[in-house]
Amino acid sequence: MSNDSPLLLSARRITVRYGGVAALSEVDFELAPGEIHGLVGCNGAGKSTLMKVLAGAVPHYEGDISLDGTPIRLDSPHGALSRGIAMVYQELSGVGSLSVAENICLGRQPRTRLGTVDWRRMAREARASLAELNVDIDVTKRLDRYPLVTRQLVEIARGLHSGARILILDEPTSALSPPEAGRLFDLMRQLRRRGVSMIFISHFLEDVLAICDRVSVFRDGRHVATRAVSVFDRSTMLRQMIGDERDASGADVLEATLPPRTSDPPRLRIDGLSQPGLFESISLTAASGECLGLFGFVGAGHQDFVWSLSGAARPATGTVTLDGTPVSLTNVRDAVRRGIVFVAADRARTLVRGASISRNLTLAHLRSVLGAWLRRRREVAVSKPMLETIGCRPPNPSLRAGSLSGGNQQKVVFGKWLFGPIDVLLLEEPTRGMDVHAKSEIMALIAKQRESGAIVLLASTEPELLLAHATRIVVFSRGRIVSELQGQTVTKSDLMRLAEG
Repeated sequence: MSNDSPLLLSARRITVRYGGVAALSEVDFELAPGEIHGLVGCNGAGKSTLMKVLAGAVPHYEGDISLDGTPIRLDSPHGALSRGIAMVYQELSGVGSLSVAENICLGRQPRTRLGTVDWRRMAREARASLAELNVDIDVTKRLDRYPLVTRQLVEIARGLHSGARILILDEPTSALSPPEAGRLFDLMRQLRRRGVSMIFISHFLEDVLAICDRVSVFRDGRHVATRAVSVFDRSTMLRQMIGDERDASGADVLEATLPPRTSDPPRLRIDGLSQPGLFESISLTAASGECLGLFGFVGAGHQDFVWSLSGAARPATGTVTLDGTPVSLTNVRDAVRRGIVFVAADRARTLVRGASISRNLTLAHLRSVLGAWLRRRREVAVSKPMLETIGCRPPNPSLRAGSLSGGNQQKVVFGKWLFGPIDVLLLEEPTRGMDVHAKSEIMALIAKQRESGAIVLLASTEPELLLAHATRIVVFSRGRIVSELQGQTVTKSDLMRLAEG
């Protein structure tokens, strides 16, 4: 884009803080009419935060935003949508139990003269919106009856139906096969010809180079560079995403030498585990005391994989054995009885924020910890030493769990499993959103479990975390294992290149 090209959207000095910590710092961003603008950066670089600002989902931002040269304030998703800005999240926001037509017209359902929903007109409008994208499906069928790529196209159609001139696509190819991704790119080129502008967030640099006009690189909450894709290449992009991999003393950082594979016999064996659309044919073994790092970008399948092992989402095919005995992954309770426990990235899924700390700690093992009768005094008494063990601050079992800091909430989630046996510890981004001190405390607790013989499966999108703690690293891309690393020196750049598939 030349310097005198008109701007559709301009964001200046955008800053977002959470608890005093800057997730974005003085960021500038521009979007031209009919442009596909790529955003790249490592996990936590700030690109998704900026897009949520533009989508109205993060209203507490500092800085200035202009649309068509006119200053605007984006304080809600509805406000952004009314100005023609629509975001298609990676975790698709469509309502699976509703029809395709209902999803496309959600919040804008046409009405009859009597004020009721005009179902025939809604179906016609939905078909017309999809026809613009060369999509011909039954709009009366439930959305969740269609494959992921179709649901993604429906999300885009919903944005266009609202009159969006700017589409923000968050990791749209992360769970798509190459042919499906190609179909999405064809659609994006068609929309570009119609004058629709798109912001394309992706960890897949080849996809960015294939579809975008310009690319902006983010690192550590800051804008690093913006260049035309014609003068950008993959290696330059990676260098700018990662930054200088040497500290002031010249010593290498962001790399690790993984130990050779242990000669101990495997305790955990996973054969051919599959969940269509999420991961395919995953086979792994692990021995006592191993920390098996599972690395991939968002949507690579490694996080869904550990979810399935927890019993929370039963896989379609495959078998799991622990100490030679088959494991039935039908529900979480059965997994916990076998000593297979899961700490999710989203603490809201595993922490009852409105309940006391003591209630959260004892909830997973009520009968074995408290006996046949639930007594508050007993619950508090057994919780106090556990709070000291996990280093929770403040160590007050009567406090509401939701009042704790994020790091201390994670300690409570972890601590509840310590009341029972842990043979396999499944971790999904266990230190996400924590400061350095809290991260080290959590990882020290995990290290103690390894020393006791537990198997740790650590799924993360942060290369640094795995390089610091994994004894072996398995790289996922698009739902499959693409590499297994052990007994060698591995850098952050290596992991990111492999994860592109």
